Amino acid sequence: MTSAQPVLEMRRIAKAFPGVVALDGVDLTLQPGDVHMLLGENGAGKSTLMKILSGAYRKDGGDILIDGRAIEIDSPRGALARGIRVIYQELNLVPHLSVAENIFLGREPAAWGVIDRKALYARTSALFLDLGLDQVAIDPRARVSSLGLAQRQTIEIAKALSPGAAKASAKGSSEARILVMDEPTSSLTSREVTQLFALIERLAARGVAIVYITHRLDEVFRIGRRITVLRDGRHVRTCSIGDVTVPELVRLMANRDLAEHFPKAPAPRGAERLRAEHVSVAGKLFDISFTLHGGEVLGIAGLVGAGRTELARVLAGADQCDEGRITVDGQAARFRGPADAIARGIGLLPEDRKAQGFVAGLTVARNITLPHAGRLSRYGVLPRRSESDVARPIAEELRVKATATQPVRLLSGGNQQKVVLGKWLAGDVRVFIFDEPTRGIDVAAKVEIYHLMNRLTAQGAGIIMISSELPELLGMSDRILVMHHGRLQAEFARADATEERVVSAALGLAG
Repeated sequence: MTSAQPVLEMRRIAKAFPGVVALDGVDLTLQPGDVHMLLGENGAGKSTLMKILSGAYRKDGGDILIDGRAIEIDSPRGALARGIRVIYQELNLVPHLSVAENIFLGREPAAWGVIDRKALYARTSALFLDLGLDQVAIDPRARVSSLGLAQRQTIEIAKALSPGAAKASAKGSSEARILVMDEPTSSLTSREVTQLFALIERLAARGVAIVYITHRLDEVFRIGRRITVLRDGRHVRTCSIGDVTVPELVRLMANRDLAEHFPKAPAPRGAERLRAEHVSVAGKLFDISFTLHGGEVLGIAGLVGAGRTELARVLAGADQCDEGRITVDGQAARFRGPADAIARGIGLLPEDRKAQGFVAGLTVARNITLPHAGRLSRYGVLPRRSESDVARPIAEELRVKATATQPVRLLSGGNQQKVVLGKWLAGDVRVFIFDEPTRGIDVAAKVEIYHLMNRLTAQGAGIIMISSELPELLGMSDRILVMHHGRLQAEFARADATEERVVSAALGLAG
């Protein structure tokens, strides 16, 4: 859909942080009903641009126009009042409240100072019906903590689009006119992705302008209408979806060709690094047995809720098994906590890096050295120079776009992921457990991580890689285990693994 009058124009937007130019004269134009794909490597400036649009950051230069009129967005409240909604990759819900309470938080219908729950639940059901979410089967009364990640994301979308999500003001309408979605499908099943895309089409048909940030290039061509590419904080190109190809997009984002998306390098199979025998956790894992050898990438596939992350947490000492035995380098191991697993050479890259992978307020150097503070410290004090000496070469090897003294909370998602990886490279880790290692990572950064995996296996390490991206599992794994409802459903050698066979096993249709 086109219009003579764009709903949004961001012109020559500039933003700098100490030592880093995040945006250098970036442009973005949205038409009503646009599905605009915002692409670029991690650190390209996508998140910074959207934080300026949402009022989280103040721009240093440039102009923002809505409906042709220049405005200043000086706070998140101001952005909401102008109909701007942002759904971040890390969801912002209150776990102990119900679905309905989260959606209408602060705007609950009340009588005599008491929440009218019947009206609250009715409003929620009506909203789901209006958005076409009635088939998702989410109970408005259900506590959010009891729901899966995909259902929580649906609630976040409904919350953003609910009537009166921001109070109307003299500055503009409170109804959603611009919707920003940051990696919305990163934890969804294919069926849930289809439902989300149908919702996006309905919103676009109503005239809502959508900015869609993703690193999954198949999604770009599936739902996108226009594309804007950023690189190193600069605007590279804006075009219609039909005017660009996948190889061209990769070159625009990375400024180089990526001939191989999955550069698997075979390594000699070494000694057994880890063995799990009949591992069980009540209600979550049932009789899990497998081995991992040095030089091997063992992929683990399965649908959301299959038990993959639960298994990773047991192997990394975050949770304990009720039954079974774990052996590391031929010796029995019993982990009372993550420190015991780290001491035995096991490192976990968790699925939720923000909550479990790093300490946001600490620096890059401190996060990289944190698990090894005991080894590096002197009389209980960690010398700043030692910390820097250890962290700097690792950050350089991983191409972290930040200084060693920057707080990790200021980094892009991809650079935060590299910091989490870096802390295990600083120690004597021989078993790496990567849970969704490329979630929210751009194409070029993914290839960097795959090359790192090749280097680790060449050095004799064993890698367990949990991933929801089948091409990634098929491209990088030496073997693939498939989980279904907490059990190992199937095992495939690399030569025997196909997308159809893995999907069938994940659905419980093959054994």
